[in-house]
Amino acid sequence: MTLIPKTCFFTGHRFLPADEAKDIRSRINEELLNAVNAGFTHFISGGALGFDAMAAEQVISLREDYTSIRLVLYLPCADHFSNWKEADRIRFDRILSLADEIYYVTRESYREGCMKKRNNAMTEASQLCIAYLKSPVSGTAQTVKLAKDKGLKVINIANCTKS
Repeated sequence: MTLIPKTCFFTGHRFLPADEAKDIRSRINEELLNAVNAGFTHFISGGALGFDAMAAEQVISLREDYTSIRLVLYLPCADHFSNWKEADRIRFDRILSLADEIYYVTRESYREGCMKKRNNAMTEASQLCIAYLKSPVSGTAQTVKLAKDKGLKVINIANCTKS
């Protein structure tokens, strides 16, 4: 019998308020520690700028003390980073190099719908969602709704509420 690891995924906005970055990072760390203490070992980042990157970096940082946790990247397509600014590509090259697993939803170039497929794959693989959701009309909102519809526990650190 194969044990399925307890898995958590992140979803959040690409643009985070600069004046809240330290607080957001602290709240991610707090919820990561709560998840680790609850037995979660695998943490999925969708490979987006903003919240996803920050959460992935926090998992990487926590692995120094919690060697059993794993960072898994779910990337929507093969050329996901091709149009990014150089500084953003450098940041994600580091995250990619430190990820424990990398899963591509498609190995093809970007095409319409690949982000939704990535979001669906993350929800299918997880039991918990840590989100940063402030805008009700966004890809993040759609992903949080999908997670809730599938019965996942969602923690929205943007307003420190749990549902």
